[in-house]
Amino acid sequence: MDRQGQRITAVNAAADKLGFYPGMPLADARAIYPSLIVKPADHQGDHATLVRLALWCQRYSPHTRIDAPDGLAIDSTGCAHLFGGEAMMLKIIARRLQAFGLTVRLAAAPTIGAAFALARHAPGALTIVTDETLHNHLAPLPVAALRLEEPVVAALKKLGLKNIRDLLGKPRAPLVARFGSALVERLDQAFGREAESFSPLSPPPSYRAEQRFVEPLTTIAAIECAVDRLANDLADMLIKAGKGARQVTLSLFRVDGWSQRLDVQTSALALSRDAAHLARLLSERLDAIKDQTGFGFEAATLDAFRVEKYFSNQSVLKVAGEAQESPDDLARLLDRLANRFGADNVMRFAPVPSYIPERSVQITSALQSSPQDDSRHDWKAHARMLQGGDFIGRPVLMFASPEPVTTLAEVPDGPPIRFKWRRVSHRITKADGPERIAPEWWRMNAEESRQTRDYYRVEDEAGRRFWLYRDGLHEREGDTPRWFIHGVFA
Repeated sequence: MDRQGQRITAVNAAADKLGFYPGMPLADARAIYPSLIVKPADHQGDHATLVRLALWCQRYSPHTRIDAPDGLAIDSTGCAHLFGGEAMMLKIIARRLQAFGLTVRLAAAPTIGAAFALARHAPGALTIVTDETLHNHLAPLPVAALRLEEPVVAALKKLGLKNIRDLLGKPRAPLVARFGSALVERLDQAFGREAESFSPLSPPPSYRAEQRFVEPLTTIAAIECAVDRLANDLADMLIKAGKGARQVTLSLFRVDGWSQRLDVQTSALALSRDAAHLARLLSERLDAIKDQTGFGFEAATLDAFRVEKYFSNQSVLKVAGEAQESPDDLARLLDRLANRFGADNVMRFAPVPSYIPERSVQITSALQSSPQDDSRHDWKAHARMLQGGDFIGRPVLMFASPEPVTTLAEVPDGPPIRFKWRRVSHRITKADGPERIAPEWWRMNAEESRQTRDYYRVEDEAGRRFWLYRDGLHEREGDTPRWFIHGVFA
């Protein structure tokens, strides 16, 4: 729908024979053929279908994308020889897409702009050009093949510049002045005189293991066997490269063009190249596709993303007859839980460089980890940093926000002899401290206290131990000392 009413967006072969074309007013079409059958355009559905086809085409190259408004683009660099060359690769793609009930036009060219133009405007349904034949193939095509805006195309046609050959050899300055820089830019991109980047639909993997099956796989058991082989192949690649992957993606390609992607993430570099562990994580996700095998999967790939350097660790030496836990067992458990319930639903505590107790730790995803050689993420080193290299002792349970208490002290700057917390009074028999912590003035909010804290570990008559602190100093002018409880010991 536009200002001039409803227009046709797509036609089938029968409508094309009657002279109907995309962009034609619907009223004119009905006047020519009153019994014309029309359906509302589904642009969102068309886009979703293009995305699905682009993912399916990743079986031919990992670099695929949507080529607006009605096509796909594949960067076949380094991939065409796997299918017998560009000509054979295009024939295979055409045959497969036609089997899906699609009418396709394919072109292979040295530049993105040339492939776009030839796929839509070349006389044949399958066109292959080289650097030597590029000029002869592009010159007779209409100027609309250069991916120009409609007003520019219309203005060029009014001046008699209907084909690309009409623009070749023309002075560039007048063309830019009248039609803008996009005209000469698209012209240079089509002929390879100006570079053009290719942004794939999904980022290319760092490492990939791939399998194609003689017979389509229709059962989960068969898919699990294929996953085991892919995991072993990928693990071998990572081990040889001295790498480990944080994210692994399994892609399954069904014979009817449908594809499925399953992502798993790992929290420990030592596990990201463990074939058995990766296979188990992926197999636990296969329940999502148990009712979608259809006519079977004909190909599968396992891609490694977010690859990092792998740091080797000494394995645990097991004594015969004694069962010992591996230090990686907890990491394996976290990986399984996080991939089953979601990374945002399985959390852990991580140290943060800060002397303020409530800021020295944060809750983060269990899958989010840091390089193993970073001492800032070592809990023991973190505790030593917080306490000046000495182990002073912090409570097992620390409150998210300190809670105010009422205290009675013998001397203003000493520990309290009695305090009341949550309506319960406690008489202190032992106290240790103070541990003085100054405020981090460079990172404080306006509502936070800027007073110095004195922390005490105290014990009451019942043997219960608490972590109290006085916020503010009596001898400091302007301070308003108040007492808080920040945690309790076991």
